[in-house]
Amino acid sequence: MSQAQAPRSLAHRLCNQYLLFSMVGLLTFFGFVLVICQPLPRMDWVSASLMIPCAIFLIGSIFIKRSVYWLGQLQDQLLSFGHDELRIENLSPIPGSSHLADCWNQLVAKVQQQEVWNGVERRLSETTNAQQVKRLEAIFQQLPDGIVLCDDHGFIVDCNNAFLNMVCVSDENRLTGQSLTDSLKTIVQDARSMEAIEQMLVGPNNQVSELRLSDRTEDGVWRVTMKRTNLTALGQGATVWTLRDITQARLAERAREQFVATATHELRTPLANIRAYAETLSTATDIQVEQQLDFFNIINNEATRLARFVDELLNVSQMEAGAITVQTHEVYLDRLISELVEQQRPLSADKEQTLELLIPPKIPKIRGDKDKLAGAISNLIGNAIKYTPNAGIVKVRVEYDPSQIYIHVEDTGFGISKEDLAKLGNKFYRSSDERVQNLSGNGLGLAFAQEVARLHGGRLVVRSEINVGSCFTLELPTG
Repeated sequence: MSQAQAPRSLAHRLCNQYLLFSMVGLLTFFGFVLVICQPLPRMDWVSASLMIPCAIFLIGSIFIKRSVYWLGQLQDQLLSFGHDELRIENLSPIPGSSHLADCWNQLVAKVQQQEVWNGVERRLSETTNAQQVKRLEAIFQQLPDGIVLCDDHGFIVDCNNAFLNMVCVSDENRLTGQSLTDSLKTIVQDARSMEAIEQMLVGPNNQVSELRLSDRTEDGVWRVTMKRTNLTALGQGATVWTLRDITQARLAERAREQFVATATHELRTPLANIRAYAETLSTATDIQVEQQLDFFNIINNEATRLARFVDELLNVSQMEAGAITVQTHEVYLDRLISELVEQQRPLSADKEQTLELLIPPKIPKIRGDKDKLAGAISNLIGNAIKYTPNAGIVKVRVEYDPSQIYIHVEDTGFGISKEDLAKLGNKFYRSSDERVQNLSGNGLGLAFAQEVARLHGGRLVVRSEINVGSCFTLELPTG
């Protein structure tokens, strides 16, 4: 039975009951009149027989209407609610003293109370979801890797701040709706890398490739990951791209490769010299004493060179592990710097360079690690001599004030470009200048000098101009 038929059937039954009640009343009344009112005149009997039934009908109608009034209201609310024209919160109790009306009123009260609680729950859920969305958005924007969401045609739908920084764009709206390849072409100059990205767009679901910004590793290398997803929340056929800057990792790999080659050379040459002179001394019988002393000095120098290289390796290992330490005691810098300059003077003389030392009198003593400071200063002087052409000038100059001592190592060498200055001091890093690459080196000296300065509470400052020269200043506190 449908909702519209149920109340109609109920009303039909009520009407039947009302007619049956009326007919029974009329028959009863007519019988009573025939028995009681026979002596009355005929017209009076007829009038009475018409008026009394009408009164009975009127009373019965009022009684029935009052009895079923609440059923009409119940019918209206049920029909409206069934056709989605009435909301739960608009249901109202109905008047009446019947048990059914009381049950309906209790049901309305419980439903409305439950709807109130459901509304509170919905609002709490919406608030919680909104906060979670904000947290996820904040995390998405703070990720260090560039994240890009593209549709199935490769057009950008959304991206984070890291990607905007990578492609040098400040406004996200400028990229929305633009193809990913077009956004990358503004910064990527390597054609093969762009071809690889275009192939990823039409390739399998999950792919990884490297994107080189140019033919120089220093300009940037990115690892690009593409994952195709079928999540309806992201869109059918959408792709999620992750771009990670791995430039430093690639530079470190290249530097390690260069270091291995350099280390091989640094080890092989002294060992070959030591072996050659030792064999000569052990087999030759007609070597003069003075020549023997020269051979012994060469062997000693080469052994010292090997020991210095091994010390640098140990220092690098300690720096990598964060275990390098200093043992502080009083250090007389004037005496230490003078000794270091004299040790380096033969190298400078071989290149016909002018090596100057300017030390003011009464330099204050400092507390520090003499061996570590000697290694750092020796590296600075050695680099100045190495990267200064023949007949150049290398000057070691010391200044001080009440709080700081400044050890300047100046040269008229190759100089350092602005691009290399930003990376100077990175372990294993060497300038891409061809003149620097042609000279042996391991890229460890400046990294060690910076670490020593930091451990002593100071710093290493570099000023340089290409083809003019450089000045390395080791600043150390006097306290």
